[in-house]
Amino acid sequence: MNARDPDQVESNTIGVILVEDEPATQDHLVHVIESSPHLKLLGVANTVQDAYALLFMTNPHVALIDLGLPDSSGIEIIQWLSKNKPDTECLVITAFGDEDHVVRSLEAGASGYLLKDYSNSELIEHIIEVFNGGSPISPLIARQLLFKIQSARSSQLRHSQIKATLNDSQKASCITDRELAVIQQVARGFTAHEIADQMGISTHTVATHVKRIYKKLHVHSRSEAVYEASLLGLLEL
Repeated sequence: MNARDPDQVESNTIGVILVEDEPATQDHLVHVIESSPHLKLLGVANTVQDAYALLFMTNPHVALIDLGLPDSSGIEIIQWLSKNKPDTECLVITAFGDEDHVVRSLEAGASGYLLKDYSNSELIEHIIEVFNGGSPISPLIARQLLFKIQSARSSQLRHSQIKATLNDSQKASCITDRELAVIQQVARGFTAHEIADQMGISTHTVATHVKRIYKKLHVHSRSEAVYEASLLGLLEL
């Protein structure tokens, strides 16, 4: 474990910790993070236990977490952060692209899921995006999730008619037109910056709309919001 400047993060920077055990990948990610004036590396951990020790000394805005760690899965860290430091956004960076790892990570509370095929500039942008309330997901993963949603929806329609409960009706009716426009763009895979440009609003406003959507739909991640909105008939998939 390597902790750096744990006491404070400058007001104009995003505090980041890295949990990665592969030396070459770790060195590369450290270099990428430290190359950005918008990011501040607070520490590096090689194992789940090292990550816990690091998190007791720091309060990061974003945790970059690999899943395949020597002593356990990075999902354990995500679960711990969701319960103990919910303000820390978890961004998975992994080579695992199978449905099981993806679903378990998102259910544990991860805000984004990236495969290790990104450029340096893309990674920096994704870290800033997740800090601003977005949920960056690699295109391959997004396609898998969309297929899962569509398959689940088709299965439900085959076996029984979807019953519109009062609770669902209340959820759908409380979504404003602007929030509906945002969740539809989110479902199409656009980033917070892209949505802001298309709608003529700031990324901060987009993040605010996303957080309100999460609250109204009683969800905690982008994939859950898209799935719930789909079930409520708010999306055209």
